[in-house]
Amino acid sequence: MELSRKIPLLRLGISVCSSIAMLLLAGCDPVTLTLGGAAITGTNMVGNQEGMSGSLSDLSLHTKINKEFFSRDKDLFDRVELSVKHGNVVVIGYLKNEEQCRKAVEIAQKIAGIEHVFDETNIQPPPTARDLAIDSSITSRVKSSLTFNGNVQSLNYDVTTVKGIVYICGTAQSPFERNIVINCARETSGVVKVVAYIFINKHGRINNTNGAKVSNHAVQKNNSTKKESSWWN
Repeated sequence: MELSRKIPLLRLGISVCSSIAMLLLAGCDPVTLTLGGAAITGTNMVGNQEGMSGSLSDLSLHTKINKEFFSRDKDLFDRVELSVKHGNVVVIGYLKNEEQCRKAVEIAQKIAGIEHVFDETNIQPPPTARDLAIDSSITSRVKSSLTFNGNVQSLNYDVTTVKGIVYICGTAQSPFERNIVINCARETSGVVKVVAYIFINKHGRINNTNGAKVSNHAVQKNNSTKKESSWWN
């Protein structure tokens, strides 16, 4: 995939952020939609932990990492997906060898502003065109489920799907919310496995002590084969 093909995606991200900004300016009134005769009320569309500045910061980090991938190893640019939220990055890649896996994580680690890096790279063939289409559908449905769940502040999460595996990176206001987020993904058809990197926000501060095995600029490798796996376990 050439750089020019990823540029429109970045423009789309900026457009989405602009749309969210208009929602924020419009106020916090609940949004009610009717789907299949059932009324769904969402009050969680303006709950971003860090506001618009946080969203733009995450987009900037995502762009910087991809730029480094492109300049240092185009294969990484083509074969690595990123999930970025609140300065935390999940590096998801199906690569050719261990050297590429190591390089992808090291590049992410060196970007200023990154809090934690989580390693979800594997030595496997990349997703096919059919995989990409299915993954896109799964991601859209998971995001929709989070958006219209009144117990979830959906803007606090980034969702990425690769080969049917849903990766969620973000911040929950409580363990209860975190569990709802994971269950929303689990119950989405087509999902093979859920990998959740979710911090718990305690009194306005992010708590990463609940059994967490992370520290600033640490790299964590998730080798679980269960349908659901979470970094805090």
